[in-house]
Amino acid sequence: MHIIMVHGIWDKGTVYRRMASYLTAQGHQCHYPDLEPANGQHGLVDLAEKLQTYIEQTIGSERPFALIGFSMGTVIARYYLQVLGGAARVSHFFSISGPLRGTLTAYFWPGKASRDMRFRSQLLQQLNGDLSALEHTTIHSYRTPFDLLIIPARSSHWEIAEDNQIVPALFHHRMLIHPKVHQHIAATLKQDA
Repeated sequence: MHIIMVHGIWDKGTVYRRMASYLTAQGHQCHYPDLEPANGQHGLVDLAEKLQTYIEQTIGSERPFALIGFSMGTVIARYYLQVLGGAARVSHFFSISGPLRGTLTAYFWPGKASRDMRFRSQLLQQLNGDLSALEHTTIHSYRTPFDLLIIPARSSHWEIAEDNQIVPALFHHRMLIHPKVHQHIAATLKQDA
């Protein structure tokens, strides 16, 4: 299966290298674009539109795939799924340490992306106000209680997810290399193949 991996703020797609290596060994084709500007200075809608373009150029406009979002990438992925129509093609969405309801740390960063990730931001209200587009997408959510970027960490808990995994990763970015996350994603995709 094709898997598209969406990075977080100030990151590049290569943050997924280890996870992609693991999932590739399981028979999947992983793609992790660099969405620019990585600081999201033009907002998350801009990055979601760039994600859509990347997906269409990389795997076409009809092929189904799984989607993984990390941190800010979960909000970008959600906009793609819920507003740009991506949910029609995405079988599984894996949300890793995402500010699904916002994060306190977004108040300390300048820029449009940070404003998009604040509690009750217009963008988050839009996404959380209508979840109907996600009805046919299998959703899994992961969070660590030790997260110092998504505050409170419970903001990564998603009520509509099939399950909410709590992972003992010591830092925010450690979620991407934690074996429990890799194994759960691989097992889920294998089970639903």
